[in-house]
Amino acid sequence: MAAMKRLLLASLLLGATCPAEDGFDVRLIQCQIGRPLGDEVPFEVKPMGHDAGVKLSFLVTGQNLVAFKDDSVDIKAFTLGDGRQWARTRSGKPNWEQESFSKVNEEGTIGSFTVKFPGDLFGAVEGATLEGSITAITASNSAEGKAELTTGDKTEHKVGPFTVSLGGGGGLFGGGGDGTTVTVKGEHQGVIEVAVMDGDKKLDGNGSSWSGDSKSYHFDKAAGKKLAVTVRYWTDLKEVAVPFKMAPVKK
Repeated sequence: MAAMKRLLLASLLLGATCPAEDGFDVRLIQCQIGRPLGDEVPFEVKPMGHDAGVKLSFLVTGQNLVAFKDDSVDIKAFTLGDGRQWARTRSGKPNWEQESFSKVNEEGTIGSFTVKFPGDLFGAVEGATLEGSITAITASNSAEGKAELTTGDKTEHKVGPFTVSLGGGGGLFGGGGDGTTVTVKGEHQGVIEVAVMDGDKKLDGNGSSWSGDSKSYHFDKAAGKKLAVTVRYWTDLKEVAVPFKMAPVKK
């Protein structure tokens, strides 16, 4: 019975779509509901991926997508099936969280993002309605710039609209201090790729990390002193408000 109810909930919710606006179409593709568990349920007993609250994942289709701006989701209304208003807390604070690591495909035609709400919402999401928006970052034209950096020298070099310098170590995915880090400051969501040549050898990348307008790209440790860094980036970044809705399918 419980499994049938979950399937019914998914079928009702996943039919919800938002008509195309500014060339984008948005539809709900996943609803994940988790009941809060007390301390009496140990971690090893909890289902894999269990998370209390509800997560709503949306698929966006269009053209020239680059990314979704961090913390840009704005929920205008989230009315639960039992009539409760769940978009904001009792004091008026946002009751939602935009999850990190939204995704966009290489062609810039499809992307996804997830919004999370807290609470025990079993039985209350069925029949719920939601209205909100997210800021999409778009672009269609690119360029590249180069800089020659010297290991041990943290001087910042101008590359297009960015400043580029060598940092220390390889970061979380770069083997601690045994690696090469290139730090790019600026609107780093406009960066397409950072490549590092150590002589005639291209260094393998080991992930990236960021804080504010500074993003660090981690690579294998360079053998030489002189490194040629190439930054490919978008030149016409634009922010577009993309509305989205959730509503049960009419019977």
